[in-house]
Amino acid sequence: MKTFKALLIREYWEHRGAFLKTPLIIGAVFTVILLLGYLTTDRFDLKLNSGQAVEFGVKALENMDPAKIQAGIDIFMLSTESLYHFVLFIIIFFFLLGSLYDDRKDGSILFWKSLPVSDTQTVLSKLVTATVVAPLIFTAGLIVSHLVFFLLTSILLLLHGANPFTILWSNINYFTNWGAFLVGCLAQAVWALPVYGWLLFSSSFSKRRPFLLAVFAPMLAGFAWYWYNALVNLDVIRIGVFKTIGLLMAKGLQPFTSGLGFTVEEIDFDPSERTGMELIQSMLSGLTNPSVYYGLIFAVVAVALAIYVRRFRNAT
Repeated sequence: MKTFKALLIREYWEHRGAFLKTPLIIGAVFTVILLLGYLTTDRFDLKLNSGQAVEFGVKALENMDPAKIQAGIDIFMLSTESLYHFVLFIIIFFFLLGSLYDDRKDGSILFWKSLPVSDTQTVLSKLVTATVVAPLIFTAGLIVSHLVFFLLTSILLLLHGANPFTILWSNINYFTNWGAFLVGCLAQAVWALPVYGWLLFSSSFSKRRPFLLAVFAPMLAGFAWYWYNALVNLDVIRIGVFKTIGLLMAKGLQPFTSGLGFTVEEIDFDPSERTGMELIQSMLSGLTNPSVYYGLIFAVVAVALAIYVRRFRNAT
């Protein structure tokens, strides 16, 4: 157990820039955008309305229904969380892609194999880092980023004589929104396990450029399988094309504000619409899909192959 813990700490220190700094940088960008947006709005307001428009907006917030404010904050938090999920997946993708290839490339694999650490522990430590450690660090970074953003918003409200506690802090669903992100990380890890396993295998097997094997091999296989079915049954092409066009038209008529399913109608701040708790229940229920179990089987096979190849491949 101590050896495995040491391996996890090693992965953190080697990739803490990606795991820890990235969510904080994203939060800093949101904060800067808020500050620039406020300064720009305040400047134009002073020139055109002598600052009355901003004051009117603050007064409107003070008189607004708290349920609508709460719904607006929920949309902001869940929308930013969808961006964090996307960035987290990209980081984990490249982390796993180079996890078993880089130490063969720089020769450090010989050092690690001289230690009392098995290949199974090494590979599993990288998988646990991708599915547990990185999401937990990202969650902490998301919480810090949200708190900094809300703190700056509170300062701006105070500058205009508003009470940030009644307008902002008392209307934040802390645990449900942050819990939705954490559960989303769990769901993302479970659904993406086949991808993670394939990336580990590609990283251990490839002699050069594991990206080509990890990405283009599945693409070529999917392309060949699609056209094989198309040649056997021409209806596949016709059905596939019209289904795709129909989905695009449906999405075009109902653009969404985030990857979490908020449509145009939901921007009306109706508190009866989807909340963080409903998203949590939806994601947890999705884990019972039979496709998850097929993916787990594929992930186990891919990780086992990665461990096997790791034992015999010491150089690129």
